[in-house]
Amino acid sequence: MQEVKVTQSHATGLFVRVSKSTMNSRDQRHPRIGVVVPFDYLGIYSGSVQRIKSDLAALIYAGYDVDIIFPTRVNQPPNNLPSGLNLVTYPNIQRVTFLPEKMRLLFDMYAQMFNPFFRSTLRKRCGSYSIIFAHFPWSFAASHKIVKQKIPVIYVAHDFEYGLMKQATRNPVIRRMTHYVEKYACQRATKVLSVSELDVNELREAYGIPAAKFGLLPNTVDTDFLSQTHSLYDKVAERQKLGLDPSSFLLLFHGRMDYRPNIDALKFTLDELVPALRQLGGNTRLIVAGARVPGWCYHKKNEIVSFYSDVPDMRRFLSVVDAVIAPLSIGGGTRLKILESFAARVPVISTAKGVEGIDCQDGYHVLIAERTADDFINKIEILAESDGLRERLISNAYNLVVQQYSVSVASRCLQEVIMQAASQAK
Repeated sequence: MQEVKVTQSHATGLFVRVSKSTMNSRDQRHPRIGVVVPFDYLGIYSGSVQRIKSDLAALIYAGYDVDIIFPTRVNQPPNNLPSGLNLVTYPNIQRVTFLPEKMRLLFDMYAQMFNPFFRSTLRKRCGSYSIIFAHFPWSFAASHKIVKQKIPVIYVAHDFEYGLMKQATRNPVIRRMTHYVEKYACQRATKVLSVSELDVNELREAYGIPAAKFGLLPNTVDTDFLSQTHSLYDKVAERQKLGLDPSSFLLLFHGRMDYRPNIDALKFTLDELVPALRQLGGNTRLIVAGARVPGWCYHKKNEIVSFYSDVPDMRRFLSVVDAVIAPLSIGGGTRLKILESFAARVPVISTAKGVEGIDCQDGYHVLIAERTADDFINKIEILAESDGLRERLISNAYNLVVQQYSVSVASRCLQEVIMQAASQAK
């Protein structure tokens, strides 16, 4: 087991080890919370990773001492985690980080549910925690079997996982396994935190869970971190470094590109939207950026679209573009790529599915398009031709994310949930 204290700002990446005596003295003064996650790719950009980082930041903002417990294959901790966080790692015996989505589920489950190093790590430490947050159903199942109701365990539901898996695969074994583990998590958790009313209703309907067990914790973003986008990166200079036309109207589609909903949106973008843009002419260009951009994309590279895989800081790309597109048609939960764009002051064009779960209005915070090339091009042209509209969307969307989806808002939600869980445990 490796224990490291994160004492860096968002940008530095400096990690300092904390002695056992120091940790014990802190435990005596502050409530300590354990946060369990199933994977070791916390340094890679993806919606799930960004969600975890925001939740950690919210707990720290609320004044709690926080351990994050996760498997690792490397000695160097990941960069860009919230400062003040204690990292507790154990060996990732399956030795696999990136896999196709269908197989990654099984390996993520294996990495904790059947990992003896995880069991021994949590068994030794759980007595120091007042509460445990478990991200994803398999993290909850593994944690609950060790803790055995000695302390509250809260299940943080990123999505309706079974519903998402029904869209992603027809494999009956994976579907049944997901259903079983997610049902176990919802039934046994002290509290279930979901990102939207839609997810709450789907989980309740699927597993017969009473409404009182659920709490809403909307996906949140670090507005301080993202609001630095345009001060850290100069638009003209970065476009020049990337070899992009300084006069083009530049679009961005970003996210983790081995995630089924993003793959579906990426295929629409490259197969339908990009050819329509080329046929239309003009000076509109597209960037595709994020983790695990598939190799087949590069065969479609042309004067319209550029690809950037496994980027270290998405703010660089948010700084150079004029708008973000989110042509999603499947998936669940709240789309962090849209909230991040709001916080970075970049206007968004999305399908209705893409903004599902976000309290935004068409034409006021975002432009909503049907998932057709014609309608997306229509919205792109409207946005490109109106500086006033772009400024209104940017201002309204930024205010929305600060008021409803910021770390400070999440910290208040988490404090309330922790108090409820503590009262139930007495």
